[in-house]
Amino acid sequence: MKDDYIPKSRNKVLVEVLSKSRIMDKRGTGFLRIRESMKKWNLPNPEFIEKLGYFVIRFNNPAIQKIPEIDESKLNERQKKALEYIKIRGKVTNKKYRDICAVNRIMAFRDLSELVKKKIIEKIGKTGRGAYYILKR
Repeated sequence: MKDDYIPKSRNKVLVEVLSKSRIMDKRGTGFLRIRESMKKWNLPNPEFIEKLGYFVIRFNNPAIQKIPEIDESKLNERQKKALEYIKIRGKVTNKKYRDICAVNRIMAFRDLSELVKKKIIEKIGKTGRGAYYILKR
């Protein structure tokens, strides 16, 4: 983090081959160049993590908001299934809810309305084919 590190090679043979073939350049400046690029683009510094012999660089995208914590103990199984679907796909429609939960239109409307009332999801668009539900931010 202070740019006063000394590069350590895990595989000296690989480093030698890459250096001689001029594939690897600027050895030992990677962290500094990453931080300079992040600063240039006004992005947060990445996390540098080493555990169990592996090295991880985790880049955080400020445009992506974290999924809020949801108390699922007061939800029925259909609603839990729908929330998992939204977390993966980003949204769900009434039609898709009916398909994944095997319910009729009225039951889907009730379940989704309850999630809206609990401020877990929000409805985008008016009623009809263009409407869909996303996680409340």
